Amino acid sequence: MSQSVASGYRNRFTVSAISQYGPIIGLVGLYVAFSLLNDRFLTVGNQMNVLQQVSIIGIMAIGVTFPILCAEIDLSIAQVMEVAGLTVATLAVGARLFEGSAVPVPIAILAGLSVGAAFGAVSGYVTARFGVPSFMTTLAVLFLADGLGLIVSGNRPIIGLPESITNIGGSRLFGLPSIVLVFFSLLVVSQLMLSYTKFGQYIYAIGGDRQSAERMGINVAAVRLGTLVISGTFAAVAGLVTLGRLGSAVPTMGAGLLLPPIAAVILGGADLFGGSGNMVGTLIGVLILGVLQNGLNLMGVGPSGQLVAQGIVLMLAVLANVSGEN
Repeated sequence: MSQSVASGYRNRFTVSAISQYGPIIGLVGLYVAFSLLNDRFLTVGNQMNVLQQVSIIGIMAIGVTFPILCAEIDLSIAQVMEVAGLTVATLAVGARLFEGSAVPVPIAILAGLSVGAAFGAVSGYVTARFGVPSFMTTLAVLFLADGLGLIVSGNRPIIGLPESITNIGGSRLFGLPSIVLVFFSLLVVSQLMLSYTKFGQYIYAIGGDRQSAERMGINVAAVRLGTLVISGTFAAVAGLVTLGRLGSAVPTMGAGLLLPPIAAVILGGADLFGGSGNMVGTLIGVLILGVLQNGLNLMGVGPSGQLVAQGIVLMLAVLANVSGEN
């Protein structure tokens, strides 16, 4: 009897430890390993470089955390980020589709953020109102946003952006890169929203058990729609700061940015099926991706090797995530 109990405790500890503490253990392990392998890794300059590199993915990961916690998914974030950034740029400069119709920078920024929110609202409404899986609705929006981005930009780069736009993601404030400050500000606000608002509580309730949430009187449709609107808006913010990072707007600036934010959320320990996770976990997941890429790059490992390593780490995270459910 005692042997059976001891065995049960060992199994329980193993599964729960991997699921709950795996992300932070993995991040610490990466820091220790790369610090020993390369003396440049742990320098202040390199760590700041890591934060700058992950900030765009991080902002998108924060946004997509909301629907994931609500047992939804948003596959359109990269293209929404792209079309929102292109909209801001073309409106501010008065180019391409808006030739000769330049508007003040605040209006251009508001228009870009509204584009992101609108795409989120479209996919959210169809998902919540008609019961279409968010996988399908956001996939449709992916193609829609991609096409509109090409129309807005004329499939050509937009240069000569006002300094007030490029400063948002390309300047320094208090000695820190502005893009990093934007990332961490959004992270803090989002965690506060999840922890201390009814909306945040409703997200967890719906992600945990949608039918029970409905019986509790929660407006499930509105919350599901809201999470996708937030995801679209954060994608638009990522597009805005990317303009400062690049110094221009290009139609392909969202290339390769769909999967890393979603992977970061999963790496951070968020439940694949909703109801569990937080922004601290998302931050850890983002840092795991950034540290892994940066450390391998310092060691001379090429892009192909980095992708293989990221794939292995993500597979381990998914296995730990699923094991925690059993």
